[in-house]
Amino acid sequence: YTTLRDYMNGGEMKFSAIASLARVCGVSLDWVAFGNGAGPGTDNPDGTASATRQIVIPWHDNHEDGLRVGRDWLQSAIPRDLSALCLMTSEGDAMEPTLTSGDLVIVDRSVTTVTASALYALESSGTLMIRRLDPRLGGGVRVIADNHRYPPQDIEENRLDCFRLLGEVVWTGGVPRP
Repeated sequence: YTTLRDYMNGGEMKFSAIASLARVCGVSLDWVAFGNGAGPGTDNPDGTASATRQIVIPWHDNHEDGLRVGRDWLQSAIPRDLSALCLMTSEGDAMEPTLTSGDLVIVDRSVTTVTASALYALESSGTLMIRRLDPRLGGGVRVIADNHRYPPQDIEENRLDCFRLLGEVVWTGGVPRP
């Protein structure tokens, strides 16, 4: 601890300590000494950060803020176009027990049509919501709230413009339930 404090206060490092630090951090000595080459979190020899190990998933309504997660985990858990993902929160009790109010959801905005029964984010009359949408054989969709207190609603194909599909929910998470 005192050695690290000495370094942080401007103390000189031995070459062997610098070499060990560079190795552990996965950077070159040239980068440590002069800032040349690939720095931490980059896989590119020119030092650009296009191949970082983390990614920020933006909020649906605020692209300047988001959740930072590991790129490898995200690609493994959600094999989708990562640039099309956004965050939302579930509100209300309509999707209980699947989702509770405040649960975090990741939405794939590249999904623009309902082709299979799944959870989708949608907007209707200015209200954002998460619902299970089920395509109907004759066209249209059935909008289903998982809470049995809310009856399903059938929307005919010629009335699908009453809501805007924001994307498919591809991941959910929240506070553990008792």
